Amino acid sequence: MAADILQQIVARKQERLDTLQRVTPFATLCRHLDAELPERRPWPLASDRFDVIAEIKRASPSLGPINWQHTLPELARQYELGGAGAVSVLTEEDFFCGSLADLAQVRQETGLPVLRKDFLWTEYQLVESRLAGADAVLLIVALLDQKILNRLIKFAAELELETLVECRDRQEIERAIQAGARTLGINNRNLRTFAVSLETTLELLPTVPRDSVVISESGIKIPADAGRLAAAGANGVLVGESCVRQAEPSKHVAGLLEQGRKQYRQRSS
Repeated sequence: MAADILQQIVARKQERLDTLQRVTPFATLCRHLDAELPERRPWPLASDRFDVIAEIKRASPSLGPINWQHTLPELARQYELGGAGAVSVLTEEDFFCGSLADLAQVRQETGLPVLRKDFLWTEYQLVESRLAGADAVLLIVALLDQKILNRLIKFAAELELETLVECRDRQEIERAIQAGARTLGINNRNLRTFAVSLETTLELLPTVPRDSVVISESGIKIPADAGRLAAAGANGVLVGESCVRQAEPSKHVAGLLEQGRKQYRQRSS
């Protein structure tokens, strides 16, 4: 697999963004904010508990298309039934086969808050996310210089969007905290090679301020993985592939949540 997957994704995303902005300029898009917006749903993640964010994911550069055993509405309802705290929707079109239409449909099918997971670096994309019904957005520190990161976190707050700020090393964690991030995602997947290791979260957790919310992303496959991360201090996991492949996603989510909360309680007692 090519080592510059992230570069390829960003280049294609920029092409799509350029087209969107020509058709609907930023000022025109923002005028829609004056209309009735989707009701914002409270973001449930906190620094004193453990939660599961279950993801809608259609494909990835490393796996290709992912075979689902359920429809998208069924997956969303199964995630809520299993106790997920939020649903993540991967909306990148070309490499992950997602869309904002998926996000809008998930919002119709569940009462859970919805996270837009994509490659975002402009205010335009944040407005687009809010209008589509997102309650939170993923911001990837590796894509953003400090000035842009600061600006997007502030702008997201103005739009009433929560931010999950994704980091991959100690320096990125420091940058995220400096920008005012409260909820940090630690990505166990190298975005350039797509190799995965849970050790990334375990190694970085001690460097995170104690009042931060830490979500471990990628590579969580079984309840024992969630338990291991919770025992080390993670406040939650974001799980995609292992959820969408399940015959009974609700039981899988419930298993991740049960083991994570058990280990988190034991750690805190």
